[in-house]
Amino acid sequence: MNRTKIIFILCFCLFLTQCAKRGIPEGGPIDDTPPTLINAIPKENSINFNEKRIRLFFDEYIKLEDFRKQLVVSPPIDKSLYSIYPQSGASKYIQIDINDTLPRNTTYVFNFGQSVIDNNEGNILPFFKYVFSTGNYIDSLKISGNIKHSFKRNPDKFISTLLYPIDENYSDSLIFNSLPTYIGSTLDSTYFEISNLKKGKYLLIALNDFNNNYQFDPDLEEIGFLKDFIEIPTKEEFNIEIFKEEMKFKSFKPFIETKNKIGFGYRGSYNDIKIELIDSFSNSFKSIITKNKETDTLNYWFSNIKYDSLRFIIKSNTQKDYYTLNYKEKEKDSLIITPSENSNVQLNDKFKLYSNIPIVNINNDLISLRNKDSISIPFETKIDKNNLDVVFDFEMLPNDEYNISLLPNALNDFLGSANDSLSYKFSTRSRSDYGILKLRIQNEKSYPIIVQLTDSNEKVLREKILYSSFEPCVFENLIPAKYYIKVIIDKNENKKWDFGKFLTRIFPEKTYHVKEEINVRANWILEERLSIE
Repeated sequence: MNRTKIIFILCFCLFLTQCAKRGIPEGGPIDDTPPTLINAIPKENSINFNEKRIRLFFDEYIKLEDFRKQLVVSPPIDKSLYSIYPQSGASKYIQIDINDTLPRNTTYVFNFGQSVIDNNEGNILPFFKYVFSTGNYIDSLKISGNIKHSFKRNPDKFISTLLYPIDENYSDSLIFNSLPTYIGSTLDSTYFEISNLKKGKYLLIALNDFNNNYQFDPDLEEIGFLKDFIEIPTKEEFNIEIFKEEMKFKSFKPFIETKNKIGFGYRGSYNDIKIELIDSFSNSFKSIITKNKETDTLNYWFSNIKYDSLRFIIKSNTQKDYYTLNYKEKEKDSLIITPSENSNVQLNDKFKLYSNIPIVNINNDLISLRNKDSISIPFETKIDKNNLDVVFDFEMLPNDEYNISLLPNALNDFLGSANDSLSYKFSTRSRSDYGILKLRIQNEKSYPIIVQLTDSNEKVLREKILYSSFEPCVFENLIPAKYYIKVIIDKNENKKWDFGKFLTRIFPEKTYHVKEEINVRANWILEERLSIE
């Protein structure tokens, strides 16, 4: 075979080998493009609208995700008067059926928020909306702003913003029983916008509308408002703080829990509530009221009596409620004592004993407290204001051990029972196991202020009240953890945060949150400056 033929055969074999080689095809670029509206029937921004059906066509298959929460129709239309397709599955168009005649000379906005996504990759078409008018022009004015919470560090999402025109039909009661003229929503952010508005004067409120009826339910929902009405058009951005109004006290039908205890369920504030028995019994009859630690229930305890029925009156500042309970056979409560801590007590805490029956007497002569060297430690005890906790007050030293012993009859409860012999051991940690936080509050001229340390769930862990800028704000013996700081301007000096109220246009007391978390470490002193604007 000559040289030319050999070269030809080798080249031919190499060609066949390359053709037979298997490989994995490379995929194209990932599709991150949201769906695009390519046609609308009727067209976007149509005027003199009187159709019964709208179809919005896209360049790919789409689906509506969480649209019942995302969709905002402004002005609001009763949900029975329109329907939307697809509610599940995929389609290349959105269909809106109008089931009734819409009012004339009104611009409508169907804002789908971020519910329109492509069916394959899930790319979102953000803030997609369809606008039309039943009149001969499109209203084009708009307002915008931000929502934050007056008390909590972060507001909830999907806060509704509502506009009511100030005209001859306006009254403050509209927010409780009428639909607004325009609505918007923060969707899943804190920013809101209400578009396609008419020129005019309006009441603007923000509402955490849990039942989605665009009406304010004070017992359930949070509200925010501005000091004055607003004029549209405007270039101003509006900042609104929402809050929960203080709930009015409401009692519910009582129930017999045990032989000597009746539960009165309630909602709202119970501080000024009185529960009185209408029926008369002997002079030996006794009663006491405690608050259930876990539920909104007031427990009415009473001494042993014979009765067929009991009649009660519950008095609040604004109302009186009457209830009658018929006798039911129930077991008597037995005294149970449990310690607040089983092994370790933090240096800033106090050791407590929890009782399931109100405690009426403590005999300190039958109680001993000793440290790890068996040295007797002086102490004081008191019954907390709810009558269920026994609080031990003594100098608790770091890195020590304690033993509390109670002889029989040291504690006497309301029903005439007493404790058996009890003994509890617990210890404390070394100071080096804790951290110290020193805060310097600047630029705050209004005092007193309440400084709170909270966890990530906004549970208050520590609190200090400062009456002047010269007072130090030091939190000692802090368990190493991440904390948040909240400052309340205690305007009425009642040592707590006070609610606002829409009808009287009273704003809640001002609250400031430090956005950054504070990381407290063991055996570490952390100094922070806070500027309150």
